Amino acid sequence: MTENPSLPSAPGNHVRHERSPLAGAVVSLVAWVVVVLPIILMSVLIFAAVMEPSQGMAAPARIALIFAGAVLLFCMIATPHLLGQAVRFKEKAMWRAALITGIPTVCVILYFVFRWLSNLG
Repeated sequence: MTENPSLPSAPGNHVRHERSPLAGAVVSLVAWVVVVLPIILMSVLIFAAVMEPSQGMAAPARIALIFAGAVLLFCMIATPHLLGQAVRFKEKAMWRAALITGIPTVCVILYFVFRWLSNLG
């Protein structure tokens, strides 16, 4: 008799139904497939711009590029996980976090798409 009887939930305490973990995992995996190439391209682009020998390493523009690149790479790494969790749990806060990290990620992806398209013509 170690089982506790289930207590009725308090008014206003609605239990949200969540999707299966498989749905979140599939969305997260698809998002990783989409962002893996832009993550690699962004890190190589930032590394090449920062290590260019024409200016000193401590130039303010290079330091700003390092910090902006770190923020963008963090957003690109966090977006797939946050998106998968938002799909699974269906909570506003998780969708907001996925949106906050997803917007810079989409901007980086669009930058590389348009840069690639401009090189074709």
